[in-house]
Amino acid sequence: MPGRTGRILLRVVLVVTMTAAALVAAELLARFQFRRAQSSGRAGDFIARRAGGPSYRSNSLGFRDREVPPKSPDRYRIAVIGDSFAWGQGVEERDRFSNLLEEFLGPRYEVFNFGRPGNNMPEHLEVLTQVLTVEPDFVLLQLYINDFETPSMARPQAYPLLPASLERRVEGSSLIYDMARAQWTRIQEAIGLTEGYVHYMERNLRDPDAPNAKKAYGQLREFFERARAAGLPSGGVLFPAPDALGPNGRSYPFGYLHEGVRRVCADENVRCLDLLPQFSTYRDPRTMWVSPFDAHPNAIAHRKAAMEILRAFSAVWQRHQLSAISYQLSAISYQLSAISYQPAIKRQVSVSSPLSAFSP
Repeated sequence: MPGRTGRILLRVVLVVTMTAAALVAAELLARFQFRRAQSSGRAGDFIARRAGGPSYRSNSLGFRDREVPPKSPDRYRIAVIGDSFAWGQGVEERDRFSNLLEEFLGPRYEVFNFGRPGNNMPEHLEVLTQVLTVEPDFVLLQLYINDFETPSMARPQAYPLLPASLERRVEGSSLIYDMARAQWTRIQEAIGLTEGYVHYMERNLRDPDAPNAKKAYGQLREFFERARAAGLPSGGVLFPAPDALGPNGRSYPFGYLHEGVRRVCADENVRCLDLLPQFSTYRDPRTMWVSPFDAHPNAIAHRKAAMEILRAFSAVWQRHQLSAISYQLSAISYQLSAISYQPAIKRQVSVSSPLSAFSP
């Protein structure tokens, strides 16, 4: 009996040792394979804690950009409001579409970024109030599908792979665990153990007359109406969900949200750009991802977005800029006319004034 117990214990130790060795080997292999990944889009996991990534700064207003100087009449000021897509998750500041727009437009324009990760429509409305204080000439609202989630919508949560207390310790130190957790979530959705994100969004927002859809689209209308009331021209740009795009945009499940945005923009007579057609030209949408673990747009996708935004809005911006220049030239011309007119008045007074008849 003691001999049999010893053999069982030996086998258990051997299995545990081999499993541990396999996990260590898999961890090392995964770290090597994804050593260049610098963003995961999930705070606290291995990539977020260990990979480094782009540099980030904040100005005195709390946004990832340089300080906003007093408004100059010689420069057309564009303010970009948005979420982590505008903020530039996983990319350098210079590679964001807002920075590229400023570069493309030239020295008579300035573009400031008021994006903030996690912001949805209620926060966009709050930021608009803040943006009005810096006197922009135009505000561009960057939209993403999750901007239309309302506070009353409860996003489904998958069952954890480990107890929460243990997971917090493991997730920041193991890439393999993070990958296994993501797969575990997909398995739960596939077998119906938990509701998937696509179904959750469709259930709440597909019907434009549903309460959450009315609230979400109502906030979008409110954004444009507030800007209009402040005398501020506005526009929108909607990014599709890169992780929901199939090859060349096939099987995209959120088309109804894009249609809803187009409907609001048309009703409000606001120019809005939908990037779904342009982003559907990729055979492999993952080439737009900032990393294998983060579907935020990479530098290439930001550049593509900037070029499309420029095509859609440059005529509007140039028209306003030309109007401003024309107004400034008219003002200067008026001032010059006034200056040249003043000596003529003085000459007329000196020649024809009745006072001159009484001069000695």
